[in-house]
Amino acid sequence: MKSGSNKLKEFFRKYRFRRVATIVAGAAALRLLVWFLIYRFASNDRTRTYEIYTSRVFPVITQPMKSIAKLFPFSVGETLVIIMAALFVAGLVICTVRAVRNKKSARIIAPAPKKPAGFARLLVMLLVAALLIGGNFFVYGGINYKSLTFKELSGLDVKSTDIGTLEKLCLFLGQKATEARQGLPLDEKGFVVDSRSAQEILSASPAGYAKASEEFPCLSGKFTPPKAAIFSEIMSYEQIAGIFPIVFTESIVNKNSPAYDLPSVACHELAHQLGFAQEDEANFIGYLAAICSDDPLYVYSGYYSGFCYAMNKLYNFDRDKWAAVWNSPGIDSEGISNDMRRSNEIWDSYRKKAEVVSKVSEAVNDSYLKSNDISDGTHSYGRVVDLLIAYYSASGENPFA
Repeated sequence: MKSGSNKLKEFFRKYRFRRVATIVAGAAALRLLVWFLIYRFASNDRTRTYEIYTSRVFPVITQPMKSIAKLFPFSVGETLVIIMAALFVAGLVICTVRAVRNKKSARIIAPAPKKPAGFARLLVMLLVAALLIGGNFFVYGGINYKSLTFKELSGLDVKSTDIGTLEKLCLFLGQKATEARQGLPLDEKGFVVDSRSAQEILSASPAGYAKASEEFPCLSGKFTPPKAAIFSEIMSYEQIAGIFPIVFTESIVNKNSPAYDLPSVACHELAHQLGFAQEDEANFIGYLAAICSDDPLYVYSGYYSGFCYAMNKLYNFDRDKWAAVWNSPGIDSEGISNDMRRSNEIWDSYRKKAEVVSKVSEAVNDSYLKSNDISDGTHSYGRVVDLLIAYYSASGENPFA
């Protein structure tokens, strides 16, 4: 007969996985619930949310992961996804092989088990991973959607504007983009190019924030330069230029974008590292950081992106004025439109190959933004124009006077 202590040891050995899985899953679920409740009630006092979480807690808890990401020349987040996917596939194969072997041996010596324990363990591990990832969303930045916005922190007077002011903004940005484009290297087709690799270009992105933070102190912080995406091809089919996956605080940029698009996208993603979750504000902050850079490609990228957003909005309201801006003598309409055409051709080539994928990706992004109280979803990206008008109206370089 087995002693009581031996029976107890046997019991714990037999049900060890269940106990550990229950404890881990329970802790992960509790963590998710607590942070979800904080997220839900954070909007009741957005000032306190900013003072406690965004400006104090968020920089501290995200710094370790940013420091780890900084040690590697590749995307750590994407590498973890690859490793997790490989482990899942390996686990699935092992469970299948064991189930087949058990079934064969059971025909000879005993009835087959009703439930393959390997598959059950795999499902439990997936559940735990889902709970941890869900919790990470709230812990590492989801609450920033409920915090003070850049508009509130900067004091910019953002309001609706008239077509005349929008036209003047387009003229101003077009002239600035033209000036910035002069002297940049071009290829044989007249497109702006750069001899640096995508990662080398992205690594220069934090520099402009030093100058931008002199005007807006809320833009100061510690950054980890974005990484050129390992899954750039997949992102291209999904029509994604850059991403800041909150579950792992590392900025990732699609390296298939033209060289002149990379800087503004990189600076946009760095804005999320500061806790600015709104996409229109990240666009404006990215614009500002880019034009504050000493890197000529960054300066052009900033003015070019601002000009694109402003012109798209003008086109929707008054196509005659839109055409008049393009024909203005101070704007290099041929050069800038060539760059726009090339960018569109790249994205359209992927969209046509997998139109369903791009539509699903946009729908998912739209739903994600709306679930975080951004009522206009993906259309919110275009609200950067209102911030640009507010900024230049208050600055010494007022193109509307």
